Amino acid sequence: MPHSHTQPPEGENAANEQLISKPETSTPLSSSPQTPVPPVEPVRPSTLPWHKAALLLPLLLIVLFHALSLGATQFAGPQGWSSLFGGSGNINNADLLKQIDRQLRATPSNQTTGTQTAITPEQYIDTILRNMPLDAKIGQMMLVQFTGPTYSEDINTMINQYGVGAVLIFSANGNIIDKAQLKSLIKQMQKDSAIPLSIAIDQEGGYVDRLLELDGARPSAATIGATNNTEEARIAGQQDAKDLSAYGINTNLAPVVDVDTLPISEMHSDERTFGTTPEQVTRMAGSYLTGLQASHTVIGTLKHFPGLGRSAIDPHEAIPEITTSREELESIDWAPYRDLIKHNNVQSIMVTHEILTAIDASRPSTLSPKVIKGILRDEFGFQGVIMTDSLTMKAITSYVPQSQAAALAIAAGCDLLMGAASVSQVASMIQGIKQAIQDGTLTEQRINESVRRILLMKYRMGLLSLPKG
Repeated sequence: MPHSHTQPPEGENAANEQLISKPETSTPLSSSPQTPVPPVEPVRPSTLPWHKAALLLPLLLIVLFHALSLGATQFAGPQGWSSLFGGSGNINNADLLKQIDRQLRATPSNQTTGTQTAITPEQYIDTILRNMPLDAKIGQMMLVQFTGPTYSEDINTMINQYGVGAVLIFSANGNIIDKAQLKSLIKQMQKDSAIPLSIAIDQEGGYVDRLLELDGARPSAATIGATNNTEEARIAGQQDAKDLSAYGINTNLAPVVDVDTLPISEMHSDERTFGTTPEQVTRMAGSYLTGLQASHTVIGTLKHFPGLGRSAIDPHEAIPEITTSREELESIDWAPYRDLIKHNNVQSIMVTHEILTAIDASRPSTLSPKVIKGILRDEFGFQGVIMTDSLTMKAITSYVPQSQAAALAIAAGCDLLMGAASVSQVASMIQGIKQAIQDGTLTEQRINESVRRILLMKYRMGLLSLPKG
């Protein structure tokens, strides 16, 4: 795509501004947000005859006693009380794909040949979309995490009630104990999900080696880069894919394609980059990605756009401000992204939280249409999945509440939202998105665009298969 300095449309800016406010004080959030209901004619109140009320009262007391005895989860099911009182309930339709398969099999056959008309992946995904309620679509946009090594009530609820589309396995959260436990955990999560989950992990090697205790040490990007041998990089990617797929992990949040330009940056000190020049990073990261994705069972994620290689600040703690000129960003920091998007079958890119004064001095890159739409989509022509770095980082939470950050990230062009680590955080983010749709600052069509990309990525990694005729 041609280089563009055009500003986002005035209407888009106005809509996005409506979403921004200072962090609000804590207010209760319902797990099933209110939706507008049409006005109804007032009705005359009626009274229940005393003798009928007397008959109903013991029945109600029995129901209440039974509920208290069993507890909310057993009485109301995994979705909780909302299902009993008109809430969102369980939107994870376990038979969704089977129902769609039956629909497609029932379509008229080719009149001339008597055979079923072949369906394309895009047509199949559009059919899935048409059969998904809004809540299920928003759920697909959630990349969540949870605490502990077992299939806990939290992750059960995230999958069964909210239909989340992706789960992050994180050793710091205690998700990894041993090989058998990890395989069993992932298998249970997939079993309960109507649409197969993206199971993600940060497996970079070196300092960021989440599977160290299970599979032994893997080399860092800096170690691989220092060999200047692209075959070494390809083999490292191939080995990581073999390790991950053995557990059922299908998404690696790697390779890092930040260019190491600042010796005091975290990327440098933790040896997380492949080199100090865009050419070296492009060659080595590209070869690693080729090896990682060769089996078509694991996809990689380029990170951390627009680049942390020149930042001395960790977005976990504060928001970095990059004052580098656009020309230098284009020629150094962004060069690997541009080249890899063109030549290396990139499926996913992670955007981090930093202020680029040359592009958008008012918003973190994760929430900036100028960065995401203007550069990644329009200038680089990237049509794959764009995910956020964690929306729980202080670089974001000091700017806006998490619920608003979710809506702003989508408005900016992000597809997959990382960060929710509890049921309440998932509910908060979903409520923020639905509120933005109610306000007109987001549309369901915009949600459809993201979910279409996510489902197409799942098809490409083998999680979704075309129905057989």
